[in-house]
Amino acid sequence: MDDTTHESAFGMRPAGMPLPGQLVLETGDLLAARDHLSRFLWPHSVIPTARRPPVAFRHCSASLGQVSIHALHYGAAVQIEAHPDDSYLFLVLLHGAGTLSQEGFTGPLDPQLIRAMNPTGPATMRFMAGEVNLTVRIPAALLHAWLEETTGRPVAAALHFAQPADQGAGNAPGLRRFLYFLCREFEQRETGIVSSPTVCRQLERTLVSLVMTELPHNYSESLEAGRTGPAPVYIRNAEQYIRSNADQPLTLRNLAAIAGVSERTLQAGFRRYRQTTPMEYLRDHRLDLAHHGLAMTAAGGRSVTDIALACGFNHLGKFAKCYRARFGETPSETRRRISARKP
Repeated sequence: MDDTTHESAFGMRPAGMPLPGQLVLETGDLLAARDHLSRFLWPHSVIPTARRPPVAFRHCSASLGQVSIHALHYGAAVQIEAHPDDSYLFLVLLHGAGTLSQEGFTGPLDPQLIRAMNPTGPATMRFMAGEVNLTVRIPAALLHAWLEETTGRPVAAALHFAQPADQGAGNAPGLRRFLYFLCREFEQRETGIVSSPTVCRQLERTLVSLVMTELPHNYSESLEAGRTGPAPVYIRNAEQYIRSNADQPLTLRNLAAIAGVSERTLQAGFRRYRQTTPMEYLRDHRLDLAHHGLAMTAAGGRSVTDIALACGFNHLGKFAKCYRARFGETPSETRRRISARKP
């Protein structure tokens, strides 16, 4: 972050203020600041807690799909009473000092900590004069969708983030680095990676994944167990169906229906637990069947074409190409090699 100060319409731009090129509002009117920011984050009230310095509100903002990132500065010391909507807020203190209180918790804001604010109760924030923070807003539906896709199960209880108990060296280092990286890229909007909508969708997913894996919450244990435990039943059901019906014209939609999950969830589950996709798993299983069939009939009998068709391959050129990529030789070479071994 830049530690220098710069001139603005209200005097000096606060030191280290990220997203300077994404200015949304700059004002000395605290009520105008409240009304403005309530449209972007949670509805709230705000009161000054000291006469000096005067209010010098500044708001810079950038978006990644449904996720929005907000750089905020009030100038004056203020107290904010926020009332949640259907989103989660994640606050990173960049400069100055402050505290957060919510649902029985009260703790300091610290540049080494990312504090989560759950949409289950009001929150009180107290900022000292000169404070600068970065606040990330993520809709609850987006986080719940990530959970369902990753675990393959519906979200039974509302997602609830816990506050880190020990400051130590801080929490969520990858998430903090990624947020700073995004802020820098947004300052290069025309030439930076955020200029591509396709890349922005991937960045949004990366940000959500970091939030869900680096910040503690009531689903953390099940996510950790899922990384090391057996594959969910829907993965095993899809695999069993593939093994029993590999010769049939299967599609991703067929497999998702058999598994009882969405196509997106099935894709994510296979990537997570099998490091492949459902259709790649089907292709490789068909190739293994063809390899076995060629070995069993190496002395004669069925042709390579017959075996390929029986294993579900309708495009012989693609079959030969995939077969060679998997086994390092053509189907005909497999047959000749194994025939040469037999007496």
